[in-house]
Amino acid sequence: MRRGTAHAIPEKAIIVKEKILLFLLPWLYRLLIGLLLATCKVRFIGRESLDKLAADGKSWIFGSWHENTAVSVYTERNTGCAMMASDSKDGAIIARGIELCGNIPVRGSSSKGGSKAAKAMVRLLRKGHPAAITPDGPRGPRHELQTGILMISAMSGCPIVPYHFVADRQWVFTSWDRHRLPKPFSNVWICIGKPCFVDRKQLSEQPEAVQREVAECMMENVANAERLAGLGED
Repeated sequence: MRRGTAHAIPEKAIIVKEKILLFLLPWLYRLLIGLLLATCKVRFIGRESLDKLAADGKSWIFGSWHENTAVSVYTERNTGCAMMASDSKDGAIIARGIELCGNIPVRGSSSKGGSKAAKAMVRLLRKGHPAAITPDGPRGPRHELQTGILMISAMSGCPIVPYHFVADRQWVFTSWDRHRLPKPFSNVWICIGKPCFVDRKQLSEQPEAVQREVAECMMENVANAERLAGLGED
């Protein structure tokens, strides 16, 4: 009995710790990223393309590299955006952060729950919600576009709209995606690229060509953002 109890206590402690982190970390994120960006001068570039899509009654899918996640979840707050988060413990924290920012978490990734998540995304897009996907997440390689976003775009009829932020002063972390955060009181540009429509037939017949074309559109938007901030390619 004592041996069983000794094993049960650490396991219970781990569960309690996970619940505390799941509660605290999303709130800390929401508070700190809000305070940080409140000190910055944030400019949106190219948002008129979203206005045109909305006027035409179309939703869109933000294609945003994983390095943008901490900023993009907050800057698109309270828009009812469907945002994909991995079906993992870390993903649970991100999903709660998405909820606290007034958006809709959809759990799944290329490695787990991808098909279910894709169908949920398509349903939400058809109901008029915008969506956001990190096509090189959740584990990379960095800036290598996976095909899930293409299939969701083709199935829903909604275009992929590149999203990228850059700051003239920023922290760059050593994670696989080289995640970034703007430094306090920096200038921040959020660049919205031109919509990329994915044809279902073309995706079926020439998947690599479509994949390459969309990836090039996203990288072109990255280059445009870096020019605005006076930064070079990494």
